[in-house]
Amino acid sequence: MGRADTRAFQHSDPDDAARKVKDWRQGGGTGRVWLAFESLYSMEGDFAPLADFIALADRLGAFVLIDEAHATGVAGPGGWGLSHAEQSRENVITLHTCGKALGAAGALVTTTRVLRDFMVNRCRPFIFSTAPSPLMAVAVQEALLILREEPERQQRLSKLIAFAHREIGVRRGWRLSGSQIMPYIVGDNARAMVLAAALQADGFDIRGIRPPTVPAGTARLRISLTNNVGEDDVRAMLDALIEATGEERR
Repeated sequence: MGRADTRAFQHSDPDDAARKVKDWRQGGGTGRVWLAFESLYSMEGDFAPLADFIALADRLGAFVLIDEAHATGVAGPGGWGLSHAEQSRENVITLHTCGKALGAAGALVTTTRVLRDFMVNRCRPFIFSTAPSPLMAVAVQEALLILREEPERQQRLSKLIAFAHREIGVRRGWRLSGSQIMPYIVGDNARAMVLAAALQADGFDIRGIRPPTVPAGTARLRISLTNNVGEDDVRAMLDALIEATGEERR
């Protein structure tokens, strides 16, 4: 929306965000603060402390921009995301991408009418970008309608996530956050890619993720559940992972 100063704070840490804002102010920073973060983090699979970030924004008189990319269609009533209860607040903007659970492309923003009108008239990327095709807009509209009219899709995924976490806890001992994104931290870049290739050869679409996408030393397998798989697939994937890591240790 503008050419603002930016500061990065520690992962999912409102206290560090507060310190960064304080340091910026003491260094002469002026203007309105915007706090931007994901509600569900794409690589760790953990959840942001939404209430703490919003409380911080209220203390600072700041706006909050919440990226719901990985929660849209998965969390909240009707798949509205984790911040659904806060979306009527005057200082909250939520971004929902349409290329993941919705199966389309583009993104949509939910906010107050005042902020919406401001962005339509002042947001440079919006003003100077080509509009999406009407066909894609209809595809998104229909996807949202499916979410509302077929809640069993979201319920089925929730049950599958719970099942996968139980299986992984028993068989692998991972400590997971409860989302559909389940990272398996490998560490070494080359080893992560070898394991990913082994799982792909067994028919599992699991990708190796390396720096700079993730911090150095945390190369991983990114496992993400969808309604395209079932409990038998989860069991088979774990069997394949155990076999692949066992073969590598030998």
